[in-house]
Formats: sequence, C-alpha cells, structure tokens
Amino acid sequence: MRRLLRCAAVLAAALGLGLAFAAPAGAAVPQPVAPSELSKATNAAHSSDASRLLAKVPGTAKAAASVGTDSHAIYALNPAFVRDASAPVATFWYAATAASKGGQALTVFTAPDSSGVWQPVNVASGNTESRMAAAADGALLFTEPQIGAWYALTAGQIRPLNPSAVESIGAKPITVTAYQELVSHRYSDKFPGSTYNESGVAGGYDTAAAVTAPSSHHNYIVPITAASGVLALAVLLVVRRKMTYND
Repeated sequence: MRRLLRCAAVLAAALGLGLAFAAPAGAAVPQPVAPSELSKATNAAHSSDASRLLAKVPGTAKAAASVGTDSHAIYALNPAFVRDASAPVATFWYAATAASKGGQALTVFTAPDSSGVWQPVNVASGNTESRMAAAADGALLFTEPQIGAWYALTAGQIRPLNPSAVESIGAKPITVTAYQELVSHRYSDKFPGSTYNESGVAGGYDTAAAVTAPSSHHNYIVPITAASGVLALAVLLVVRRKMTYND
C-alpha cells in the first residue's frame, strides 16, 4: 500500500471551502454545494486551462473535445465521521463534469482554490461520476475511496450504487448509524497512534489508500494539480481509471 498525503477533511480545509460547503455540527448530511458554485465549476471545466488538460489525452490530437454543461459535486467519506457519529458522513472532494474527445468518455475535475476561484485540476478517463450521479437520483453522492464504493446519502439512509458498495453494505439501504458502525470497525485500526499509522501512512485514516482492484481494472494514483499552477493541492487521489491526464 502506497503512502499518501490526502484525507477528505484536510482537503476541504485546504480548498478554502469554509462554511459554504460545511454541514452544521451534528448533521449527518453535509450541506449541498450551491447551484451557483456548481455553475462556476462548469465554467472552469470549459476554461482554457481545462482545454490544455484535455489536449493531453493521448491519440486524440486532431479530435475536438466536448465538455458537458452539468457538474456534479463529489463527496468522500469523512474521517471525522469514522471516529464520531455526530460528524457529517462525507465532505466535499471535487466537482466532476463529463467530457469526451475522439470517442473517449472523460471527466474533468474542478475544485476551488484558496481564494474560492474554481480551477480545473485533472482530466480522467471514463464517466464514473456521471453514472453514479444518475444512479443517486438527486441524493448526495459520496464515495468510500479505499474500496471504490459509491453511495447515495439521504438524511437517514445510505444506498449502495455500485457492486463495491453492495459488497460493503449489502444490496439494500442501511441507516447512517449502521454505516458509521461499519466504517468505524473497518478503519478503527488506522487512526493516529495505531500500528497502521506508525508504519508511516500519513494521518492514520487515509481516504486515498490504494486498494486491490478486480483483475479487469487497475488502480491509478493521480496527483491533483491545477493546469495554471495556481492551485497547489497536497493531494493524491486513487481512482479506477485506465488513464489520467494532468500537469
């Protein structure tokens, strides 16, 4: 398992999301990203910096890129929730905008920098986020990156959206309380001070820890940085993608 630097709660702070993207204390469901902010994310996905990232897609030099008009807020399991059931289940991670080029399905990742200006930070192959957002059907979409699971979150329930999530919690929705008990048990030996943490994994609980993928897939470690160099994120993101393109 590789040593990584990222956890979702630290990322939210580093991005300067502040109270606009944070849930009130004790709330199980984070406050959704405002439509006005997602509009800014979409604009960033259409920016010249995003175009430069899309230009790096191999084998498509002569193809024109097409970027969608809808961006989806992607959340990740909150390390604080693993320790404390009163914490929000998930924290904002990035916004995803579907794109395509040369017949390839792609996704543009965007996030706000420390001043709140949205920037394109990565282009990944595939359209996982769009598919999962459609499956969530309006519920808050979050992922448990360690196992590649995607869930839909409502005020009291968590619903599995993909096979990894079904393997994690079963085929039917479970309560937020039941999910907290599950992840607390799953990651309790990875907290700061644990043997896992002392072995060198930053932060103990690590939302970017690599996991073993099925034989038909591969895990890739993707450094998230802004095309313009303005956004400096100390982040390593594990996504199940065949290829990624970033600065």
